[in-house]
Amino acid sequence: MSTSATVIAAGGVVWRERRGTRQVLLVHRPRYDDWSLPKGKLTPQEHVLQGARREIEEETGQQVVLGPPLGVQRYTVRKNGGTAPKLVHYWSATPLDDADFQPNSEVDEVAWLPLNKARTKLSYPRDVDILNCLDRIIPVVATLVLLRHTEAMKRNDWESKDTARPLSPTGTAQAERLTGVLAALGVNRLISSDAERCVATLTPYAASIDRHIHLWPEISERGYDADPGALAGLAGKAWKPGRVTVVCSHRPVLPALARELGLRVGKFSPGAFLVAHQLGDGRLIYERFSAP
Repeated sequence: MSTSATVIAAGGVVWRERRGTRQVLLVHRPRYDDWSLPKGKLTPQEHVLQGARREIEEETGQQVVLGPPLGVQRYTVRKNGGTAPKLVHYWSATPLDDADFQPNSEVDEVAWLPLNKARTKLSYPRDVDILNCLDRIIPVVATLVLLRHTEAMKRNDWESKDTARPLSPTGTAQAERLTGVLAALGVNRLISSDAERCVATLTPYAASIDRHIHLWPEISERGYDADPGALAGLAGKAWKPGRVTVVCSHRPVLPALARELGLRVGKFSPGAFLVAHQLGDGRLIYERFSAP
C-alpha cells in the first residue's frame, strides 16, 4: 500500500575550515543507529529554506546561513501503515558560531569530520552523493536575492499616489513570513525601490536585523518609466563580495533589472524571488522560489 502525499523535508551539509582542512558536521540518530546529514520534515506551510535552517539548528545546535543548493534525495518511507515518497532538499550551510551541542531524543551525538572520513562514516550512499557536491559550489563570492514586492492593494482601490500604495493584508503577512526566509539566507544588505509597497516588504526583516534599507528610485516603476537607462551600471553596485544582498522591485521593472544584474529573466508573482550565488570561478547558481 502506498499513499500519494509526498513527505517534504530539508536539511544541509554544515561545513567549516579548520587549519586548512574542510570539515562537515554529521549527526547520529539513536532511533535508527545511523550517521547522516542533518535534516527533517517541514511543518505545515513552512518555507523550505526556513525549514532547512530550523532542522539543522534543532539537530545540531548550530545556527547557520544557507548557501547554494546541493541537490535533492528521493526515496520511499513508511507512513500511516503504508509507504509514501519522500523528497529532501539540501543546501550548503555555514555556522554562525561554534555552539555547544546538547543531546536530544532525535540526535544523541554529532561529529565534525574531514570530508574523507565523513564519506566512510555516513550510513547511506545517497548522503555521500550530496556530500560530494560540496566542492562544486565553494567558494561563494557574493549572493543576490532579486525579489518582487509582496501583494499590494489594488490600484483601483487606492486614490492617492501610486508610490504610496500600501501592501494588502495578505502582502503584509507575506512580508512578515519573508523575515525567516531572508534570515536563512543570511541577507545582510537591503536595497529597495522607493515605493511604499517595496519598502514595506523589506521593513520587517530590516527591523529584525537592525539594518537600513537603501532606496534606489531608479528601480521603481516611476523611475524606470522616466529613465530606463538609469539601470545601467547597477550591477556593480548590487553585487558586493562577501555580502548577501536583497533587491526589491516591481513586476514591470524586473525583466530589465534582471538583465542588468546578469540574472535570468522570468516571471515573478507577488513575493516571489530568485536567489543567485556567484562562485569563485565566475559561475552563477540559481534558485527560484514563490512567496513564503
